[in-house]
Amino acid sequence: MTQGERPIDRVVAALRADPVDLADDLARVRARFEQLGERDPLATGAESYRARIGGVSVLDIPVSPSEAPVVFVHSGGFIAGSAAGSFALARRLADTVGRRVVSVDYRLAPEFPFPAARDDVIAVLDTLGRGIAPERIAVVGASAGAAIALHALRELRDQGRGLPGAVSLLSPFTDLTLSGSSFAWNHVRDPSLTRSGLAAGARAYGASDSEGLRPTMTNLRGFPPLQVQVGSREILLSDSLDLVREAARADIPVSLEIWAEMVHVFPTFAAVLDEGATALRRIGTFLERWIPA
Repeated sequence: MTQGERPIDRVVAALRADPVDLADDLARVRARFEQLGERDPLATGAESYRARIGGVSVLDIPVSPSEAPVVFVHSGGFIAGSAAGSFALARRLADTVGRRVVSVDYRLAPEFPFPAARDDVIAVLDTLGRGIAPERIAVVGASAGAAIALHALRELRDQGRGLPGAVSLLSPFTDLTLSGSSFAWNHVRDPSLTRSGLAAGARAYGASDSEGLRPTMTNLRGFPPLQVQVGSREILLSDSLDLVREAARADIPVSLEIWAEMVHVFPTFAAVLDEGATALRRIGTFLERWIPA
């Protein structure tokens, strides 16, 4: 690091030097997301188990015998990513919050469009909820995984089934119409995402009613407490702002953390960013408030 250079400057420079464009060749995009799991020393040599829960492939990270597990829904623009590729983040989350983390290998678009990923998350939640009360389960979703988590909760609520006790969302990508105002503010500042890439992911997800999937007061009514963390550089910043506004209108306990100068899903870089490590600790505090271990 050169004199005066901060860790976030190094992260931004690295992202700009080697960007991942979701509109690129699909095989290349998926290969790049798998490499993300190799950038953190926790990605190798840590205890985890490949398993199937509710017929869905998962990585089970049992750092604690606590009967208050966390279901983690990874990022990847609906078309890429995996439990293995996001293992470093899931493992840091597990270590930080001191709870078992179950990372869902949901089916990816375009081969498996909506509602396949949503239904995979529901299957995992349903199966875990047979052994413990559903409200003892937490959900953490990152980027597109945050949207999938919200879609799963909406379906569970509409069917009158039990909901998790708390939900934490990292840099949520929830407006599949891409109509958020921060595309205009942050398109130069955001080193991670582009409108064209996000549009490619949203199209591949294949939801016939993207407008209807946007978080609104009605869509969020009856949801558990929400925590939202987002970086101020993100073109998706307004997704978080809009989500929190609608959650407040629905009388849901909700907290919003806007982290100055941070990038998309910045806890991914907790190995080098103190802000990322602190954000994970704040998730632990949030979960302990609503679901004591």
